[in-house]
Amino acid sequence: MKSTGLFFLALFVATGLQAQIAGNLFSSKSGKIAYRYEYSGSVTNYSIYFDDYGKKQCFDLVGSNAGASDHSRTIITPETMYVINYDDKQVMKFPLDAKEKTIDAYGGSSAGGVDLQEMMAEITKSGKGKVGQETVLGKNCDVYVFNESEEGKGKYWIWKEFVVKADFLDENGNHSYIEAKEIAIDATVDSKIFEIPSGFEIMDMSQTMQQMKQLQEMYGVPEDDGE
Repeated sequence: MKSTGLFFLALFVATGLQAQIAGNLFSSKSGKIAYRYEYSGSVTNYSIYFDDYGKKQCFDLVGSNAGASDHSRTIITPETMYVINYDDKQVMKFPLDAKEKTIDAYGGSSAGGVDLQEMMAEITKSGKGKVGQETVLGKNCDVYVFNESEEGKGKYWIWKEFVVKADFLDENGNHSYIEAKEIAIDATVDSKIFEIPSGFEIMDMSQTMQQMKQLQEMYGVPEDDGE
């Protein structure tokens, strides 16, 4: 599968989001934010769509690296997550358990990428590091600066529930830059955004995930060795 890198980046972008929650993930019913993400010489343009206050979400990614381009999409509904690879015309279908708070069990956190929702929560939960406000794309953003690596070293612009811009270093000192290019909140989102493309091969991962869950129950989850 030639598009493996971006394919799993799409999976990771969704990781950590509260896809199955009783309440609302966002205060607005629907909307779209388009981002440009630069990391380690690669560029990814992706758009986040949401409807029904975040109960339905779509992450559309187009990346380029060394002249090669990949396209993938992750769609999340309360019951199911679909990871779509447009280059290989394949869809991975994952069941979602309404009792689970996140979808970390799918292993996306090991694939690289960035989780904007988790980043926003970590930055704003304590209120520390706030240095003022700046306007980005017409939005009055709270600006946070952190120097401690465990809090995400860098500078972040937050508007409502969204990261609008971020310039930061990861734990290995690698530089990342994220900036919103379009913000359309409370805008109508076409329902077709959340549909699976016709003619694609669908790989149902239900049995695989059940087997993984059974193994975890039998042997437990391996401890992080800190490396």
